Amino acid sequence: MSTTLRAVAVYIPLVTGSLSMAGSGSILYSIWARRHTKLKDPQHRILGMMSIFDMFYSLCKALTFLLYPRALGVPGTFGNQATCSIQGFFTQFGYAAGTYNLVLSLYYYLTINRGMKRKDFARILEKVLHGSVITLHIGFAITGAAIGLFNPTASFCYIAPRPYGCLGNDDIPCYRFGTTFPYFYEAFAQFWIQLAYVVIIVTNLLIWLYVRKRENEMKKYRMSCRTLSTDEKLLKMKKSSKHARSVFVQSMLYVGAFVLSWSWATVFHLISWIGGVSAFWPTLLINTFLPLQGFWNAFIYARPRYLRIKKKRQSLAFGEIVKLAFLPPVEGTNLSQNASLGGRPNESAANRSSITGASGTGATRSFLAGLINVGSGRSSTASEGLRQGIRASNLSDIEECDEEQGESKHVGSNADNPSSGDRETPREHALVDQNGEEFIENEEQS
Repeated sequence: MSTTLRAVAVYIPLVTGSLSMAGSGSILYSIWARRHTKLKDPQHRILGMMSIFDMFYSLCKALTFLLYPRALGVPGTFGNQATCSIQGFFTQFGYAAGTYNLVLSLYYYLTINRGMKRKDFARILEKVLHGSVITLHIGFAITGAAIGLFNPTASFCYIAPRPYGCLGNDDIPCYRFGTTFPYFYEAFAQFWIQLAYVVIIVTNLLIWLYVRKRENEMKKYRMSCRTLSTDEKLLKMKKSSKHARSVFVQSMLYVGAFVLSWSWATVFHLISWIGGVSAFWPTLLINTFLPLQGFWNAFIYARPRYLRIKKKRQSLAFGEIVKLAFLPPVEGTNLSQNASLGGRPNESAANRSSITGASGTGATRSFLAGLINVGSGRSSTASEGLRQGIRASNLSDIEECDEEQGESKHVGSNADNPSSGDRETPREHALVDQNGEEFIENEEQS
């Protein structure tokens, strides 16, 4: 491999790693800005930990030119064997970001297909999963550094034999890990990425099957519904189906980011270990795409909030919507309360009321009161008022199934009916807006 190609592979992560750090940083800022609501949701805690580990990985990749050994002849490098080991350590530590994709898909499956509540997931599984991922990868990182496993490859430092260039060269004997390094690479890194692939594929397939099943059931009920009680059941099925579909779409987007970022490391491993072929292009693709997961995740994370703000305030400029989606105002401020309604910072309360399109109704008053109280931290009472407001406003707009035959009878609000309005299904807990606010996401995206 020529020195020029190696230099290209060394400096590309300076760009891609910086982009990923900015993306992961925006996710962490969004969580911090709405921490009183978002940190109550396991989904945001999982994404927050994924972003933290991605920051470590992306940083050590971006600084490859400083950490890669200067003696190996790549122009503009400044490192040595000690800095090479540091890069290997944080690369191994950062592999936890890939494993957290497994945890996220498992969360989506349990809350959608199994109807597990967020508090039950947090109580039963979340601490175990966080502890396992962190302990596993920091243990691998410490072990690898202690036994001298992290050595230079053609353009970065990770699990490799020592000295550089000894593999396949009879003139340079390998005195460390010449035959065993592929097994360490499989055990420390690739096994967990491959396991994540299996779990992600299986769980998302099951979620897709569940979504299809719910939609088919809803179609059958829609064809047969003739009474008010049946229509209420249809309403619940419609909400559940939309919830499942919206979360499935979000889950698939995260899967896409994972595959686009981590597949190249698997390709490199299979080519070099099983095929016995050393090629430059897998190394270039690893250094280009693997540090970008935080960059992709930032867009996916901001997507629901962007759609909600765009729908509520079509008059806002594109740049303003993007800013509010990626960098939301800090929770509890007047700016935060205005932005949560899609308004400009200087809009009056009367204008915001007209924006909602339902000023003067009891449902809207409950909705807005609950939202503002959530923003100020009074989450228990506010959440209940918010849920009742959402139910009341949704149910008042639902028409009976006879609408297709020309009738247009509206079902009245049942927010005050204990038998229907106060009942909350387990899936409602899990299917809140992806930005952690107590909105039902499908209502924002429909």
